Amino acid sequence: MKTKEFNASFGATAGCTMRLAQLAAPVQEGEEKPLVEGDAWFGSVTCAVELAQRHYDCVLQIKTNSSLFPKAYIETALENAPGGCKIVLTATHRGIPLVAIGYRYSTRTTLLFVATKNSGSTRPGKPYEMKFNDAFGNVVQRLVERPEILSDFFQKSNSIDKHNQLRQ
Repeated sequence: MKTKEFNASFGATAGCTMRLAQLAAPVQEGEEKPLVEGDAWFGSVTCAVELAQRHYDCVLQIKTNSSLFPKAYIETALENAPGGCKIVLTATHRGIPLVAIGYRYSTRTTLLFVATKNSGSTRPGKPYEMKFNDAFGNVVQRLVERPEILSDFFQKSNSIDKHNQLRQ
């Protein structure tokens, strides 16, 4: 892996993501920018910037690779917030406009994302259908608002997992 394209400059994870993007969705001049969406393994500010410089839009989940990302600020801001709350921050890094999104879908969990500026809307999208047991053991459902960019992300995000489960 050390000798693969992009790894020396951006690290193994971002390097792998760049190679996958180029193979799966080559940029075609005069056409709309391809959208790269990736779960927490792929996500970093460095990766988002490098993809954008190569004419990709992206939405990447952030977990451990949070360098340059305002993770602590967002988590603190949403610490006591109810499900359905979000915080959206904008910044420019190396000339690339980015959006940092913190989304709280329950009272316990905050999800973090970095996206390029034109990769989607942060206006309300399709709500998350939260299911849980009430005090009597009945399954009830609550709709939790979420940004459109994340509704689109989650609509597609488990397609690889579903394929692997069917294959196994």
